[in-house]
Formats: sequence, C-alpha cells, structure tokens
Amino acid sequence: MAEAITVHAYRKRLARHMKDNAPLPPIAAIAFGDGGHHADLTPKAPNPQALSLGHEVLRKPLAGVLQEDDFSVTGTGVLEKAELVGVRISEAALLDAAGQLVGLKTFAPKLKESDERYEISITLRF
Repeated sequence: MAEAITVHAYRKRLARHMKDNAPLPPIAAIAFGDGGHHADLTPKAPNPQALSLGHEVLRKPLAGVLQEDDFSVTGTGVLEKAELVGVRISEAALLDAAGQLVGLKTFAPKLKESDERYEISITLRF
C-alpha cells in the first residue's frame, strides 16, 4: 500500500506558521477523485507539488481526525452507498478548513458499486 504524501504547499504553510504565527487551519475535508491512475489502471505517483487532485469528483467534511502518535495525523472520509456509484476512485486528499490541499494519496482504481459504503483513511507523517 502506497503512503500518503504531505504536499509542499502545506509544508510551506507550516514553516510560515512557525516563523510568524500565520493562520494554520485544521484539516477538515476529504476530496475523492478518479485521476490517480494510468490507462493500464496502475496508480500514478503522487505529486508533492500538487495543489489539487488530478480530477476531483467529490468533496466532503471528514468523518473523523485522529492523532495516533506524536508524528502523524489521520483523516477519515466516507462515501455512502449512493455516492459516486460507477466511479473508479483512485485518489484522495486531505484539505484544511480553507480548502487548501494538505496531503494526498493515489492508488489502483476501485470501482464504487451501489451496495458499498467506502471508507478511506489517509495518514500524514511529520
């Protein structure tokens, strides 16, 4: 399983926050997309320069945020049975309360079926 990455733009915001106490909104949303894979269905490498998903199809508030250890945070999002039916989900991202990308993950596409409730957890390590 591929690890999620913390994008450079967020790392810059962290550094600016340490320097001058610039606002740093909490992680608050998850975005799902279908642009994280190649035509042969293999996952694309996540881009640390990304400012958005390759092709976002849905954005939702997080179902939960946990800090399981001193050096990580995990955001969990849920797709309910009626959401994104028939979509090949292959990327997901954590966003802060201002809507800015924090971290993302790409993976082999998963075809969402109508009888499935889909949950994804993205762990960012610091």
